[in-house]
Amino acid sequence: DVPGVPLTGNRLRQALHGSLDSDTGFAPLARLIRSAGDPQGRPVLPPELAGALPDEDASLTMAVICNDVRWPGPDSGYARRVAADRARYPLTAGLPANITPCSFWKHDEEPRPTRITDEGPSNVLMIQSLRDPATPLAGALKMRAALGERARMVTVGQGGHGMYLGSGNAC
Repeated sequence: DVPGVPLTGNRLRQALHGSLDSDTGFAPLARLIRSAGDPQGRPVLPPELAGALPDEDASLTMAVICNDVRWPGPDSGYARRVAADRARYPLTAGLPANITPCSFWKHDEEPRPTRITDEGPSNVLMIQSLRDPATPLAGALKMRAALGERARMVTVGQGGHGMYLGSGNAC
């Protein structure tokens, strides 16, 4: 580990999770993993992964994710799924199946869920990465089909989540 910034299993998983949001994160992640696997190596944790996610980012993420659908409660078998996930995928150590704040989130059901249709204004523009780990292309194609002629979708031939100018996408 690096003095002051120990590379632990949790930090390595944090680096893995955070690096998938942009193609630019792949090379540094690969170097980190190679370094961590080298008995003579000294892994260098990238500065953006050395600290916790800022509260405002974490709050926004949870508000979006947790309000999307009702999540299983804390007693719904998370421990069993995490144990199976840890055995099957040791690098992520159960992270994808682990409990989240959403399990404790108060969720108010809409009286009538919103239905996506092809009716309404024709002013929807969708921008979709071809290799988005958070919102896969298959889901975007289904949404595009549900919106019919009222939407247009531009696909971007890269990975990552969030196709914005600030994340390197000039489009």
